[in-house]
Amino acid sequence: MRRIAKRALGLTSALFFVGALALVASPVQAADADSRIGALERELALLKQSQEAADESRALAAAGKMPTFKYKAGKGLTIAGADNNWSIKFTQRLQVLSTFWVTDENVDEGLQHGQVRIRRFRPAINVTSSQGFYAVNWMFSGKDSAAFNGDGYINFNKINPYLPSLGYGYNPSIKGLSEGAYRPEDSLLANALGFAGGQDRSIVLAWNKLPSMGLSKIAFVNLAMGHDEMDEYGADPGVTDDNRSFLATVGVKPLGGSKGMGGLSMKSLQYTFAYESLRNGYAEGRSTIAMTNCTECLDLVDMGTATGDHTFYGHGITWSPTKFLDVAFHHITWTGDSDSGAASDMKATEWRAAARLWLWGPKSGALGGGRVEGGVSIAPMISTADLKKTAGGDTGDLTNSGVAVDYYVPGGWLKLSGIWDNYDCDTDICHTDVTTVATTGKEDFNTFTVYAEYRF
Repeated sequence: MRRIAKRALGLTSALFFVGALALVASPVQAADADSRIGALERELALLKQSQEAADESRALAAAGKMPTFKYKAGKGLTIAGADNNWSIKFTQRLQVLSTFWVTDENVDEGLQHGQVRIRRFRPAINVTSSQGFYAVNWMFSGKDSAAFNGDGYINFNKINPYLPSLGYGYNPSIKGLSEGAYRPEDSLLANALGFAGGQDRSIVLAWNKLPSMGLSKIAFVNLAMGHDEMDEYGADPGVTDDNRSFLATVGVKPLGGSKGMGGLSMKSLQYTFAYESLRNGYAEGRSTIAMTNCTECLDLVDMGTATGDHTFYGHGITWSPTKFLDVAFHHITWTGDSDSGAASDMKATEWRAAARLWLWGPKSGALGGGRVEGGVSIAPMISTADLKKTAGGDTGDLTNSGVAVDYYVPGGWLKLSGIWDNYDCDTDICHTDVTTVATTGKEDFNTFTVYAEYRF
């Protein structure tokens, strides 16, 4: 009996021990399985991340081979390589105006009220390569589909800012006295006598991105030399007389690195000097002084068509002392040394003062606004020219005073203007006949011009 009891007790102990081992081993096996499952899940997540990264890399590589397209109102459409190694930019400028003659006798001479005129229609294409090291520009005039500007440049300033851009151009664009006019057109002499616009077929050296030197900064230095036909549309390319030209412009900001004085911005203060010398070997060119807000409508003064040497000097000051005010002054001297003798020599000097006051902007409110922000501005201007056609005689004065009210659409792509002008010409070489060069003496009349400028 005792033996049976001992055996039963031993069997029970064995079963209990085996059960205990099973209970202990079960959590261990479960924990191991969970660990393996977690490891597999982590491996799967890593594989997914690796696959996503590979897919993204392939997508970026594919996108990198496609050009980018960027359009900004007023700035045009730019197509560029993903690495910015090349770009093509399309822009356009269209100017439309209509002038109303307040003085009746001008209408009697053939000048009609409210004629709608296209002053400029100039699509342009700019192509760069090697990240801007090479650049070619085309601008079309809209007249007989002829190119107005065509420039090619090698921009050595990409290597070092002290190196120039070297270019060759058909009537290239050169920085000069045109800045700060605050009008659709420049002043009388700068617009009519061809400064910084008659440098046909010229080699150009341009320093336009020089670094600051302490407080001072050289804004630009432009030099141009070439064969000058004085015909921006090339209407008479067969003329090959001894025509030559040299032009130099320098812009200096004496306080370009300053932070301001007494609440006024001083870094925008700029002085500009310009010089142009040209030999006009034939009787075509800037021989008249015309209205600045018009085209093919009114020549105020006949300056003659004699061939010879022409020289142009200009001094200008522009300044934006506050965010809502811009001012500009300049003085120009133009002389013509005729081949036919002193009796046909010409001389003209001009003083001009202009300002622009921003009245309102959509973001800044009163006394705010800008070309990009948009807004309303008012721009008064007065320009006085002293004229002399022959040595010792035929002198007189020509004055243009007026005011422009401009509305800029936000983004800078459209400007609408109303411009009032008074013209007073008190000289023997004044004339207002559009078909003949009539010597009529004193002329005094007013005009009102509605003007719109659209930029693609």
